[in-house]
Amino acid sequence: MINRTLVLLSGLLFSSVISAGHHEEAKTLAPVASAGQVVVVYELPCESVEAGLATLKGLIAYEVGASPIAYSSSPGIIGDAMIGAVDLHESISSMESALAWQESDAKWKAMQSKSMEACGVKMEDIKATTILAK
Repeated sequence: MINRTLVLLSGLLFSSVISAGHHEEAKTLAPVASAGQVVVVYELPCESVEAGLATLKGLIAYEVGASPIAYSSSPGIIGDAMIGAVDLHESISSMESALAWQESDAKWKAMQSKSMEACGVKMEDIKATTILAK
């Protein structure tokens, strides 16, 4: 009788462990971009990843408050010796407007230079990949 009870309890315990979480819905993420939006991935070699990332985060924080063009940017570390960002723009023309604003904004340019100095690189070392979502 004890063996039968143990087998029954073990079976119930095993089935409850196996089915745990099955009642929850799977979490999904929204697509990165919608058709017509532009994703730009920037990569930059960096001698001092932590210092470079800190200056890049400061630059992005400045963009959020100062840019007259709405866009999103997320900084990150790529591998062991690179930093970068992923930007999302509403359209190609929106991206072009954002780039024009960056080029015309003296504070933005100074912050970009500080970030590059922290990494020990020059403008031509930045790799940018542009993706037009379809």
